[in-house]
Amino acid sequence: MRLWVAILCSSLAATSATAGAWLRDKGAGFSATTTTLTDQLVTKNSIYFEYGLTTKTTIGLDVDMIATGWGQIGSGRVFARRALPFGNDRSVWAYQIGLGADFDGIAVTPLARLGLSYGRGIKLGRYDGWLGVDTALQWNFGTALRTAKVDTIAGLKFNNRSKAMVQMFWTGTNTGYSAATLSSSYVYTPKRGKFSYLVGVEATQSHRTGYGIKLGLWHSF
Repeated sequence: MRLWVAILCSSLAATSATAGAWLRDKGAGFSATTTTLTDQLVTKNSIYFEYGLTTKTTIGLDVDMIATGWGQIGSGRVFARRALPFGNDRSVWAYQIGLGADFDGIAVTPLARLGLSYGRGIKLGRYDGWLGVDTALQWNFGTALRTAKVDTIAGLKFNNRSKAMVQMFWTGTNTGYSAATLSSSYVYTPKRGKFSYLVGVEATQSHRTGYGIKLGLWHSF
């Protein structure tokens, strides 16, 4: 059980954090798939989707999976995100509620998540960028596991086809386990391309230090 908790929390701490506080325009969507291979030959896969249901509500799906020599574990949830009336022309606040489940082989346990996010546009020289902080509390009703998360991101857009970002993910549980992941990524969109391609590296510190290489595919529609 302790191994399952540790691996699962590490995976949740290293998600792409593409959502942030910003809402999608009504009728607009975004999807992302990411695969990470660690130095322990553990494969982590994530699937993310969000869609602007209305101008004030964005809904989505977030799934994380880990394949190890012991089998496959992970979690999935559906969520809704709504803006809070605290922002201005450069910053935005939002809250998010989600319902889903953790799975460990054939064992499935329900979970709920409540989150608060902040995002702000920045300018560095002639480049535009963004800063974001996502916080969340998650409850697993089957195992009584409670998880706290803080994800931060700083991104810079070089032009219409390339951007870079640095992310820090922290996760802690009521079992005393915690993990921190530092990730750096570059995203490139080919000319007239419908998809964007992500390549990055990450380092995780928990009960040991681990490293990973990740590849991703983004699509806005």
